[in-house]
Amino acid sequence: MVMFGVATLTLIAGMVDDLRSRKVHNALIMALLPVVAFSSLYFRGIDGTMIGIGAMLLALIITIPLFAVRILGGGDVKLFGVFALALDPVSMFWTLIYSFFWGALFGVTRAALSKQLLALVRNTTKAASRQKIEAQQLQKIPYTFALLLGWLTQLTFLRIAGVL
Repeated sequence: MVMFGVATLTLIAGMVDDLRSRKVHNALIMALLPVVAFSSLYFRGIDGTMIGIGAMLLALIITIPLFAVRILGGGDVKLFGVFALALDPVSMFWTLIYSFFWGALFGVTRAALSKQLLALVRNTTKAASRQKIEAQQLQKIPYTFALLLGWLTQLTFLRIAGVL
């Protein structure tokens, strides 16, 4: 399962970049893409790489609308696409689902610690009713950390299921 290691290192690199500068740089994405693609070809062959390309396309199809409504940043979307290239669609999907849980947990915790939980509830209500939210009112977290924890959660469940 070398590709699981490649996937993990991809997210760690993105997380380090995100935590240092509060964004995932395109230069990092452009450096990671050929590494993941060549690793996939070498370790999984053409068939496995085609599965990875399918996972990557599906990841982009799912996350681009989330970028459009400002739930995810553009760097998060691109990083997740490159990450998905190392996986299969099922692992990609569950990683994203688990990352939503971790992201929500971080957002609520951050809002509570900064005494902005009431503002978070108001913004969530406004967003749900499609009212305009001021950008400075949004709770922003480095989502790459939630993606990494979502991936580690998926790996844990794969281990429990006996796949790893």
